[in-house]
Amino acid sequence: MSHDTPASSQLVGTPLWLERSSLPWLVTAFGGLSIAGLVGWWLAFADTIGATAYLTTLLSIGVPAVGLSWGGYRLTESDIDESRYGRVCKWCFGGAVAFLAVNMLSIVFFPADSVAGNTTWAHFAINTGAVGGFAVGYVEARAIQREVEATAATVRARQLEDERELLAYLNDLLRHEVLNSSQIIGGHATLLQAECDREAVRDRLETIERESDNLVGVIEDVRAMLDANRGPQSESAVDLVAVLESQLLEYRTRFDDVDIEADLPETAHVSANEGVKWIFANLLENAIEHNEGEARVRVTAERGPETVVVRVADNGPGIAEADRETLFERRSTNHGLGLYLSRILASRYGGDVELVETGPNGSVFAVTLQRAASTDADVDAAERSQ
Repeated sequence: MSHDTPASSQLVGTPLWLERSSLPWLVTAFGGLSIAGLVGWWLAFADTIGATAYLTTLLSIGVPAVGLSWGGYRLTESDIDESRYGRVCKWCFGGAVAFLAVNMLSIVFFPADSVAGNTTWAHFAINTGAVGGFAVGYVEARAIQREVEATAATVRARQLEDERELLAYLNDLLRHEVLNSSQIIGGHATLLQAECDREAVRDRLETIERESDNLVGVIEDVRAMLDANRGPQSESAVDLVAVLESQLLEYRTRFDDVDIEADLPETAHVSANEGVKWIFANLLENAIEHNEGEARVRVTAERGPETVVVRVADNGPGIAEADRETLFERRSTNHGLGLYLSRILASRYGGDVELVETGPNGSVFAVTLQRAASTDADVDAAERSQ
């Protein structure tokens, strides 16, 4: 079985000089070839050109050609990502061809007095177009690089803000909810020891059981938030289908009166960790608990070229228009995280969760996650070969 990454797979059969990392050296080689061509021109027409022609061509062709060769080297030492080398080279070589084409019209209709003049004119056009194109491509690539870095910094700042918000809420959750539930359980246990009436004992036991369930729910929320705050490693991937099947089995067991359907592919690997299950746990919980009739839930997943989209549809009463804008925000009325956590987690994994449809016949939530391309590449290749 092959373990090549997508990047390495793209380079199979590609000549070494066409690999991304080698493209700047094509620019350097182009400059060197221009210098060699100039020297050849000097030698070929040594008998017909004078000192002025030597000096003029040296300054107008030789010096820019040296600069072009240095530019190729400078590109490799710059902070420009290798993925943009091709863009710079296209500008460089495209500029050479375009400027030559423009000047060829003048050479054809208004030629110089000699072959030497026409050849050096064409050489000058190629050289100038290449240098100008390289300059434009380099500046453009730097601008794109800076924009990408600025965007990454903005995203990172947003993630840090989310982390601070999560940690602040986690602290509040532990100090108030866990402590309060523990105190209630302890207090009722103390009262239970002092009471002998069976009815009173039953009431106390029910309270203890209810608060114990609340405490378990808080602990589960804390675990989910820790998963959310950790985020996935760049190389981590999980089979989302396996996660969904596990969640569906759990909810079918817990709610045997709910009709839960699923239409899933064989596999769908996404860039995430095991915390991704909380996204769908909250969506399923939301679909079931807010449905007062015979609940039906349908879960579907569709793999795209770069993403996996999971839809969770229910037949509930729909979501009131007044609640839609704050649907994924943190609620202060209780400790449950619900859809707020789903949004935070999806964002951590580079995805999104949204309400795509709601009404009296039910609601549909869509979760979009990034595919782990290196894991699913073999699956896609196998499907195409069938």
